[in-house]
Amino acid sequence: MKRALLFMAITCSSTFAFAQKITYKVNTQTSKIKWEAKKVVGGHVGTIALKEGTVQTDKGKITGGGFTIDMNAMACTDAPKLTGHLKNEDFFDVSKYPIAKFVIAKVDNSKAIPIITGNLTIKNKTKAISFPAKVTSTADGLSAEALGVKVNRLDFDIQYRSASFFSDLGNRAIEDEFTLDIQIKATK
Repeated sequence: MKRALLFMAITCSSTFAFAQKITYKVNTQTSKIKWEAKKVVGGHVGTIALKEGTVQTDKGKITGGGFTIDMNAMACTDAPKLTGHLKNEDFFDVSKYPIAKFVIAKVDNSKAIPIITGNLTIKNKTKAISFPAKVTSTADGLSAEALGVKVNRLDFDIQYRSASFFSDLGNRAIEDEFTLDIQIKATK
């Protein structure tokens, strides 16, 4: 009898432990990425779409995941004519590199707002980036929000109008860093 109860207790606790690990599928229709790039005078804003992605959690905390970003869906929303230029070889060379990726490498869940570190790949070049992300769990999914994520375009060989490479640009220079506001919605 004791063995049967012990076996049932181990089985139940093992089942409960496995039930805590969940993989969520990113909803690409409701998830959003907004970008902002600044120049010496002014700047531009726009969007990029996710193609697919997953988020893994353990006991309600993010432990891993990855996203594929559809660079063909990139748009400059304040100056639509600029979209084509952003997609050409001066910037993201989308015909040659149609996707970018982000893969979570580690998560510091010791703080109230977790710090996510992962590998961002743009134009087949990979760079580790870290940022805080507010995570909210619901009965059937989760949402994550990271605002003001800084990306240095020089890490991905995007040098167009960078004052770091060209000294005669004056007020035509474009800042080396751009920012991303990321909102992820995912379901079981």
